[in-house]
Amino acid sequence: MPTHRHGHLAGLDEYLAEYDSYSIFDDVLASETLWSFHAHPGRVITARLTGVETYDVTLTPPEGAAESLRKHDIHFLHPAEQAAAVEKLVKPDKAVQALGLEPAVFHRDRQFVKNKTLFPLLVERTVLFITLRDGALIRGLITGFSRYDIHISMKGGVTVTLLRHSLHDIRDKDGRGYLKPVQEKRKDWKKSSLFVTPAE
Repeated sequence: MPTHRHGHLAGLDEYLAEYDSYSIFDDVLASETLWSFHAHPGRVITARLTGVETYDVTLTPPEGAAESLRKHDIHFLHPAEQAAAVEKLVKPDKAVQALGLEPAVFHRDRQFVKNKTLFPLLVERTVLFITLRDGALIRGLITGFSRYDIHISMKGGVTVTLLRHSLHDIRDKDGRGYLKPVQEKRKDWKKSSLFVTPAE
């Protein structure tokens, strides 16, 4: 068990030990069912995931040829059977769309949110407004996360998984921001009931 000299979030280390290396693509590949992949530039591809490599996936639609797609081109995904519900719930942020952001291939171009920021939001069931690089605005609760993705439950229990490389902004209903540059100053995780200070 690691030693925390400056305080820590109870349960975070255990959570990361179990889930940090998890990827949604593993479950989608095993499911052999149709999923909807929202990808650059403004595409929605309904297909089975039939191959996963380090940087690419292979998508096979019900009709037509399989195609290879770079992971960083994918913004979010969900079971195809939820397509109609997702279309109603995921709203466009026109100001972000107008920026014409390309996929963030390199880490230096990405927006980051710390695990110690996400964990209290998960446990405390904070309603969040998450904007992706394509302008998709997703409102809901975090139900899980790993180093690759964040799982969101929206109204009515409709679920989507967003890829962390596609993050543009993340805020709560009061407009408080949770991206790394903001939280380096605010350190809201220290205000969480989960934060444990070291014994003197």
